Amino acid sequence: MKQIFISISTFMWRIKRANIGHVLRLSSLLFLFWMSTATVLAVSPPSPSKIYSLAFFAPRGEGDPFWGLFIGFMQKAVDDFGAELRVHYADGNREKMRQQIAREATSKNRADVLVFPNFKKGGENFLKIIEENQVPAFVVNSGFTEDEQVGLPREKYKYWIGELLPSEQDVGALLAEMLIEEGLQSQLGSNKLPLEMIGITGIVSDYAAIQRTKGLKQIVKDYPEIRLRQIVPANWSEDDAAKSFSMLKRRYPNVTLIWSASDVMAQGVIRSAKILGLVSGKDFLVGGIDWAQAGLQSVSKGDQHVSIGGHFMEGGWAVVLIYDYLKGSDFAELNLSWRSSMASVIAPEWQKQKKRRESIKPEFIDFKRYSRFLNPENTSYDFGLKSLIAEK
Repeated sequence: MKQIFISISTFMWRIKRANIGHVLRLSSLLFLFWMSTATVLAVSPPSPSKIYSLAFFAPRGEGDPFWGLFIGFMQKAVDDFGAELRVHYADGNREKMRQQIAREATSKNRADVLVFPNFKKGGENFLKIIEENQVPAFVVNSGFTEDEQVGLPREKYKYWIGELLPSEQDVGALLAEMLIEEGLQSQLGSNKLPLEMIGITGIVSDYAAIQRTKGLKQIVKDYPEIRLRQIVPANWSEDDAAKSFSMLKRRYPNVTLIWSASDVMAQGVIRSAKILGLVSGKDFLVGGIDWAQAGLQSVSKGDQHVSIGGHFMEGGWAVVLIYDYLKGSDFAELNLSWRSSMASVIAPEWQKQKKRRESIKPEFIDFKRYSRFLNPENTSYDFGLKSLIAEK
């Protein structure tokens, strides 16, 4: 700006020395000069020194096993890019999250981009807030179902810039398939066919619970040797899951396969099963999703047959996409709706898979290397687990 004003001052000094007949012509030139400089300023990329800020809205409270991991990866990525992160906790309350988003969106010092899940199907109300206040938003973890009719990013809601979600239905199907195959091959219970199975899912209105349960139902149809007795919601709660399993075991005493939509709820199943005197791997098999620390510990001890996870890294990957967007290297040219990578850890291969597990920690990841803005040679985004193992 200083250079522009110096140029204008010099220009005005020349006008004073010019003949009066040239003043009109010179004034016109001055106007064109000013407009050209203003245009350059308007389209110039953001200053490299600008510190970007992101606001993340977590659906649960501090200390939540899954969201703690998610935020940890997000914070590491934000630190790598020299940005700032504000975290708001909704403590399981959808209305509280809506109010938090509204306050952030209308704040004078609001974040450059707001990041949130479609929590309890409140996502469209969140998008209406960001659209009204013209603040970019990015959706993570829980997306929109077809019946919500919100379309894709940048269609109905222009300030909804993108989304990064797990392939929830596929994960639910994979968990069911792994439990069923192990159950059919092992000497589980009486091993009489058909094997009986129950499902314990999360909050019934949550995208993750809906999609994971769809995957379970999808796979069971392919196995005539399996009888799916009942699916009950346990609200992502260990205690609720423990009560649900105890009740279902009394109702269906021959149940041996327990599909759990989260590792946390799987811990409730394990706790309740031990009280009933049941032995994991002999009397029943349980598997969960999330790679929560308690779940991985249960897998290591053989109490839990399988945990599928890795999608907590979405927090970091979302920051990569958002950083590039803010820097003018828009990910839209490749995709607007992204899917995160997940993998399974099973009890029999715990030691063999140790290297992979230990590689997937925030401190081992340099998120800058995944940015297309910082690495123009990158023609796409590699958010797979294999790249993390190779990096370490």
